[in-house]
Amino acid sequence: MVLNRVECNTTGYPVNHTNDIQRVLVITLILNIAVAFGKIVVGMAAGALAIVADGFHSLMDGAGNIAALVANAIASRPPDDDHPYGHHRFENIGALVIGVLLLVTAWEVVQSVVARLFGEGGTPQITPLTIGVLVGTLAVNIVVSTYQRREGRRLRSQLLLADAENTRADVYVTLSVLGSTGFVLLGAAWMDTLAALVVVGLIVRAAWRVLGSAGGVLVDTAPYSPDQLQAWVCDLPDVHRVVRARSRGTADAAHIDIDVQVHPTTTIAQAENVTGAIRAQVEQCVYDCGGNVAEIEVHYSPARATAEMLAV
Repeated sequence: MVLNRVECNTTGYPVNHTNDIQRVLVITLILNIAVAFGKIVVGMAAGALAIVADGFHSLMDGAGNIAALVANAIASRPPDDDHPYGHHRFENIGALVIGVLLLVTAWEVVQSVVARLFGEGGTPQITPLTIGVLVGTLAVNIVVSTYQRREGRRLRSQLLLADAENTRADVYVTLSVLGSTGFVLLGAAWMDTLAALVVVGLIVRAAWRVLGSAGGVLVDTAPYSPDQLQAWVCDLPDVHRVVRARSRGTADAAHIDIDVQVHPTTTIAQAENVTGAIRAQVEQCVYDCGGNVAEIEVHYSPARATAEMLAV
């Protein structure tokens, strides 16, 4: 058996790919912190639980941006003796931290809701300033989410795309809070408590998605199915049969193993050509799916010789 190992830089990434991602995250961090403190200060001044909950949710987004900055910096390091497959999974560890922080935030909001139900605190005082801050932060969240999603697609970064989805969740959270303030102005103060519970549900939902996505990578959930990989390779010239196809890691930094059978008279030079064809085909197909390849390993084994094959 001949083993060809192909080390692949991520296809389609600009030379300053890491710097571009860092720049997007820094801009997002600054905006998230400004939005968070605006909501928290106004919410506490008004005694509005839903606004305070939304503010802490935005603050966790800022913490998530910091974790993403650290994780992206570590993940961009080249492989070394201790991490021969690279450092990309540090991004997933950072995501797990973000998920836990979101759950802690949800618990803190639940405690505030329970205290309100037992009569602690007062009726929210909604002012034009309160409404103005919420509308302003809603606009910022929409701009940030759109910006991250556009840059994530341009840079082919699953990290930015995931963070954009998290920021988009803030848009819906802020909309629910705006709705609750309207009911408070109409005299239905209990709607503030209900809206806070809705915010808790959205935070838990975001945490579940983050933890599920990061956990899936850490337990080697395949980003691409074996059937999908086989379909990309099976029709290539000189590939007699695809014996096995596997993948692990994230969609934007996938590690792929392809085991193929070739003609029993295939030479090393011909096998190298097949390796190049498999590499180019898989990288292009993954790129078309919105992902990237970190590494491809191609294993060869000779097909059982038949009279027809030997006659070729």
